Amino acid sequence: MENMYEKMLAPIKELNDLALKSIEQITAIQVKTIQENAKLSVESLKSAAEIKDIDSLQKYLTSQVEVAQNLSTHAVEDAQEIAKLGESYATSVKKIVEKSIPAV
Repeated sequence: MENMYEKMLAPIKELNDLALKSIEQITAIQVKTIQENAKLSVESLKSAAEIKDIDSLQKYLTSQVEVAQNLSTHAVEDAQEIAKLGESYATSVKKIVEKSIPAV
């Protein structure tokens, strides 16, 4: 009797484990992004505080363009990584469901 319940609940446990793993991976990406953005913001504020003349302003503005380009690139990379995780998750869910449903 216990074996029957374990067999019935196994796919649910597998799906829960998969969901948890997926959430952990996405959270790790988000935390990394938040940390990087916070670091860039602090560096930007420090650079802005060092503006003393027109040349340093020009240097600051140029660096901000580079920062914006890097942020954009990282955002695209993160979105692609999350999309891959989503595809992998969907594929894994499909396999679990197919495995748990007996062939008719």
